[in-house]
Amino acid sequence: MNTKLIIRHQNRRNLMMRTVRGGIEVYVPLWLKKDDPQVRRFIAEGLKKLADKVPPTPPEQTSPDELRALVHLWAERIGAQPGKITLRPMQRKWGSCSGRQNITLNTALTWLPRHLAEYVILHELVHLRVFNHGREFKALMRQHMPDWQARDRELDQFHP
Repeated sequence: MNTKLIIRHQNRRNLMMRTVRGGIEVYVPLWLKKDDPQVRRFIAEGLKKLADKVPPTPPEQTSPDELRALVHLWAERIGAQPGKITLRPMQRKWGSCSGRQNITLNTALTWLPRHLAEYVILHELVHLRVFNHGREFKALMRQHMPDWQARDRELDQFHP
């Protein structure tokens, strides 16, 4: 089995396992050590159940460094100046931006087709200039990525 296993400590009461593209994530309560026998049993049993359900790793992945480079490239194209660029796992969003001009991107973007990752990046950068989804926002999106609405619909088939 060529499944990537990611173990994360989290403030939680019980063990949890889920499939992600290219692997399995295991969430371990802070009070348990990763090599605890209880954790090892949980992982062994979970792997038997989930190993054949792991979504395949897409052939072309975008690395975190490439995502950061795309942020800088698109920022220059649209005349935006992002502050800090952070990548982290996010449960419900592909990205966000703050009033302090910081951009946060979901690490799951590395598994999306590149054109969808670029759409998310541009979306967040446009928010640095227009902090809503009104007419001006849509006009800027259309100006820099004419097919942005099609990409938005395509993104709906994926889950962060």
